[in-house]
Amino acid sequence: MLVIESTRRLLAEARRLPALSRLGLLLMLGAGVLDVVVHLAAGDAAGHGSPVAHAAHVLGIAGMVLVLSGVVVDGARHHARQPAAKHGGLDPDALR
Repeated sequence: MLVIESTRRLLAEARRLPALSRLGLLLMLGAGVLDVVVHLAAGDAAGHGSPVAHAAHVLGIAGMVLVLSGVVVDGARHHARQPAAKHGGLDPDALR
């Protein structure tokens, strides 16, 4: 029951992320699954030299870049939407 509730909360939080970040998370998830499959299929250390394993690692890095890019772009958009700050600090009627 705790796992189901935690999963629901995690999915609710993921819906609030920017679309680019969600895409990056999905790409990282896919890369992780691909990496595990390649290493399990190859056995021992044989999977480290295969092009598919390298591709999985590159996809994981690309996913990380997308997640970070989504957060930065979203932050820049929100910052641009905010009205200009008042001059004079928090209280414009303060004694100076």
